[in-house]
Amino acid sequence: MKYFSRKILFIVGLIVLSFFSCESGNMLVKSRSVMDVNVPDYKKKVISVMKFEDRSIGTKKYRSWSMGIPDRIMEGLGAIPYYKVISREYIVKQVLKEQEFQLLGATDSNSAVELCNLLNAHYIVIGSFQVFRNTLQITAKVLSVKTGQILQQTSAAGILDNFYTLQNRISLNIAAKMNIKLTKEAKFKLVERYDTKNLDASLANYRGEEKLEEIALLKKQKKKKELKKKKEEAKREFKKAIKLDSNYEKARKNLSKAGLGIPMTL
Repeated sequence: MKYFSRKILFIVGLIVLSFFSCESGNMLVKSRSVMDVNVPDYKKKVISVMKFEDRSIGTKKYRSWSMGIPDRIMEGLGAIPYYKVISREYIVKQVLKEQEFQLLGATDSNSAVELCNLLNAHYIVIGSFQVFRNTLQITAKVLSVKTGQILQQTSAAGILDNFYTLQNRISLNIAAKMNIKLTKEAKFKLVERYDTKNLDASLANYRGEEKLEEIALLKKQKKKKELKKKKEEAKREFKKAIKLDSNYEKARKNLSKAGLGIPMTL
C-alpha cells in the first residue's frame, strides 16, 4: 500500500512539474542566446514590450509593425541572458483571462503599467515608429512598473529596407542603457539577427498575427461566424508572407497555427 501511495504521489508530482514547465515555456520569449554566460534567475530583469504606436503620416501600410517591431525587440532582448522577456502569447492569455480586452492594444504608459501589473513585470518598453518616404524611425521608452517613471529613452533611424537592423539596435540600446555589459561578439550577433529581410513579407506576417489575436478574442466571446472569416484572412496573410520569402520560418509556424485553428495563446 505504501509503495502504491508513493507511486501515485510521484506521478502527480510529474504532472504538476510538467504543467508549470509548460506555463513557464509559454510565458517567456525563447531566443538563442548571444552570450555563453550563466545568469541566476534572481538576477534577471523581467521585462515586457507593448505594442508600438504607428505615427506614419498618410499611410496605413506599416500598421502591422505596431506588433512586428515590438515582437522583434522582444526576440532581441530574449537573446540577452540578463533578461526574462514576457511573450506576447502570455500577455494575450492573461488579458483574456482577466477580461481586460482593451489592454490588448495598450500603447500608452498608463495602460502599459496596468497591463504589466497583471504580468508581474519589472520593466515595460513602450514606443512608436514612423515611416517617411524611404526612412524608418523607431523610438522606445523603458518604464518602471513600480513607479511608472521613464527610466530611459532610445531611438534608431535609417533606410526602410534595413528595418530588421534598426529593430535590433533598439534592443542593443536598451541593454546598454540598463548597464548590461555585452561582448563585441554578442553585440554583432544581436544586430545581425533577423527572421526575414523582406519588408512586405514581414508586414504580411504581422497582419496575420494581428488576426490571430482577434481570433483568440472572438473565441473567448464565442463569435463563431466572425471567427471563421478571421481565420481565413490570417491564413491568406501567412501564405502571402511565405510566397514573398520561402525561408520565413515564423510565417510557416503561424500558418500552421491558423490552419489547425490554434489561437496564439496556446
